[in-house]
Amino acid sequence: MNKFENFLTEKGINKEQFTAKSAEEMAGLYNEYNEKNATLLTELIEKGKEDNAEVIKSLKKEITENQIAQAKALNETLKQHGLMIKKLSEQEKVDGLGVVNSIQKGLEANKESLLKIKGDRSATLNFKAAGTMLISSNVSGGNVPVEQRLSGMDAIASRRVRMLDVVTRGTAESNVISWVSQANKDGAAGGTAEGELKNQIDFDLIVVSESVKKRTAFIKVSEEMVNDISFMTAEINNELMRELLKDVESQVYEGDNVGSNLNGIKTVATAFAAGSFAGTVDNANEADVLTVAMNQIQVAEQDDADYAFVHPNTITTLKLIKTSTTDRRYIDRLAMVAGQLSLDGVVLVPTTLVTDGEYLIGNFASATVYDKGEMNIEVGRDSDDFTKNLVTVLAEWRGLCLVKTNRRPAFITGVFATDKAALETP
Repeated sequence: MNKFENFLTEKGINKEQFTAKSAEEMAGLYNEYNEKNATLLTELIEKGKEDNAEVIKSLKKEITENQIAQAKALNETLKQHGLMIKKLSEQEKVDGLGVVNSIQKGLEANKESLLKIKGDRSATLNFKAAGTMLISSNVSGGNVPVEQRLSGMDAIASRRVRMLDVVTRGTAESNVISWVSQANKDGAAGGTAEGELKNQIDFDLIVVSESVKKRTAFIKVSEEMVNDISFMTAEINNELMRELLKDVESQVYEGDNVGSNLNGIKTVATAFAAGSFAGTVDNANEADVLTVAMNQIQVAEQDDADYAFVHPNTITTLKLIKTSTTDRRYIDRLAMVAGQLSLDGVVLVPTTLVTDGEYLIGNFASATVYDKGEMNIEVGRDSDDFTKNLVTVLAEWRGLCLVKTNRRPAFITGVFATDKAALETP
């Protein structure tokens, strides 16, 4: 055993293990051994050549021989690796994937046949030919790569609630709100001659009331859906709130006061009346109708109109109206301020709450929506929810819409087609 083999033994490596190592690993061991000898040689030289001449000579010879053996071993290893690489490259040209992969796949696919060989020498092996890998044909059981999932939910487009922002808001302290209206006024103030009877005035007092109504909505959902889908709870709450607010707005607009329905503004509003303008307008258009409706409110001694709720199609129609059939200029009484279109200072609110072709114009401060408590959401069990692992999410609102009797002429409602015909010259 030479000194390098002794070095390997000290490292716990036998000859077979060393031979099985890669060229890089072999080079590392040779370098470590050479550095050890070089260090020893340097120490001997420093101590004195005369005393250590024979040892130094022997050590130099061993280092030289070891370097030759190192180069020979590494060259042989690299040569074998080169032959293997060449062989694999040639085989890859034949089947596209290489011998190793092909054999490995064949062995895995024929596992049962290999086990059978022990007892039956006639067993055969079938090797699958390698082919082109495609996502469409080689991926199964899921998505590879995994898709990117955006957070939240793409909710269905919903009408924006607008009317609840412009009416007066109040708090109901009872389930009924009443007020006293003056009615049937007789007589008037006037001059009185000496000795004559003075002018007498009288009127009636009528107590009128509105009752609180309840509007509700609920969603029933499984506990698994709530627990497994992170955004589900928030989306359910948002959906219930959104739909309930839309329902309340619809009731404030046109509730018929029957059953649990509110007494809506449109229901108590005054119908459009052309009055002295009937048959006097050439080429009557939507702007003309709204102008006469504003005048009707003023004639009724009400506060001026501040909003007109119309369908979005009406807004577009107004924007396209020309001064006349010969004058192609747009009407200058329409103004766009801060993204809102107005007619003579009255803000035109586009909303699908209003049926296309209809309108409601008025002084919306004259209408009050009273809330009985806050709109709230509750979660609980209903019927067999417990045995089915279901949860019921309920949203509810209690309140009323009130337009006092003598304020109702402050609102005018109508249909554009009918009202334009009433204004049009014969």
